[in-house]
Amino acid sequence: MADLRQFQRRHGGIEIEIGDQSTADELAEFLRGLCFEVQRSGERTLEARFRDPLPANDAAARLELDLYLRVWEAMKKGTHWARRRD
Repeated sequence: MADLRQFQRRHGGIEIEIGDQSTADELAEFLRGLCFEVQRSGERTLEARFRDPLPANDAAARLELDLYLRVWEAMKKGTHWARRRD
């Protein structure tokens, strides 16, 4: 399995696409409150990097981020969406 540190160095983080750009800053703050450094990378995209401690591997990192995005969507009552871009 790919080492997450190498993944982050190669790709600069995990890209997240947002359905409604007006919620990008809110999602970024939500993720920062968890375990991420987050930057806007476009009108409807964010780039998230895990802070230490890093997940065990790339698959664990993807699963963890996907779960956080589902929680965020549930908190927003399904009116907005976000997804990890591969």
